[in-house]
Order: sequence, then C-alpha cells, then structure tokens
Amino acid sequence: MTTIHSRQRGATLMISLMILLVMTLIGITSMGTSNLEEKMAGNDRDINMAFHAAEAALRQAESYVMNDIASTAAFDGTNTGLYAVDSNPDIDAAATWTNSLNYSGTISGINTAPKYIIEVMGAVGNEDVNISGYGESSGAGIITTFRITTRGTGGTDGSVAMLQSYYGRRF
Repeated sequence: MTTIHSRQRGATLMISLMILLVMTLIGITSMGTSNLEEKMAGNDRDINMAFHAAEAALRQAESYVMNDIASTAAFDGTNTGLYAVDSNPDIDAAATWTNSLNYSGTISGINTAPKYIIEVMGAVGNEDVNISGYGESSGAGIITTFRITTRGTGGTDGSVAMLQSYYGRRF
C-alpha cells in the first residue's frame, strides 16, 4: 500500500520559494523607486529655492534702479554690477557674477546669496511707450530702460536659476 508521504516531491516548498523571490524583487524595486522619488522631490525643492532667491534679487535690483540710481552716469564701467549700453556681459561667465551686486537680505536655506547685474539698454521716447493704466498720467518724457539679470542658487550651489527683467524709469 502506497502512502501519501511517499508521493510528495516538495512542490509546496518550491512554490513558496518562488513566491518569496517575487516578493523580494517587488520590495527591492519599490525601495529603489522610493529613493528616486525622494531625490526628485529634493531637487525640485532646491530649484524652487533658487528661483525664489533670484526673484528676491530681481525685486531688490528694481528698487535699486528706482531709488539709488541718480542718472545713467553711474553706468560708466567703474561701478560693480552696472553695465553701459551695448556692453553685453556674458551671464554664463563666472567673472560676471564675481563682479556683480549682492542681494542684501537673508533667505533661509540658501547656500549663497543671490546676485544681480544691471545694464542700461537705452532711452525710448513717449511715442514708443504706452503707459496708460500703469499709474502715470501722461506719456511725456524720456524713459531710460534697463535690463536686470539675477542669479540665485538653492540649498546647494548646483541648483541655479537666472531671471531677466526689463525696467523703465524717468530721470
């Protein structure tokens, strides 16, 4: 008489080991995916911090043009971060940002203070500028335009955001 035990060949053990192997592979894959998503979220946060730093420097530079520049004579090449018409500073060159103006405020979590440069673009007459609805009652006078370029970094200096804005002012 044949017993049940003599016909078994360990199929349950093999199936259990296969299921365990599949579960292990799924677990390892999900850990790798989780680590990748965490790095992506950190990089996204770093880029956002760099953007906000550059934007803060942009607002300070606009205020600087409005309140601290008496005339375009300041753009004669002797003042750090101020560039004359058609000087075209290379915004990708490290030397440009070494000779720039620094953001004077503090931003928590930022590794390096944002920087900015200001270029005179030239003057435009009242026939070229439509300012109705922007707080001006007339278009009379010459408006000097400036290009402001800012460079901000995030929590690390590897995350860089650059912004440019055009700003006009009457002297």
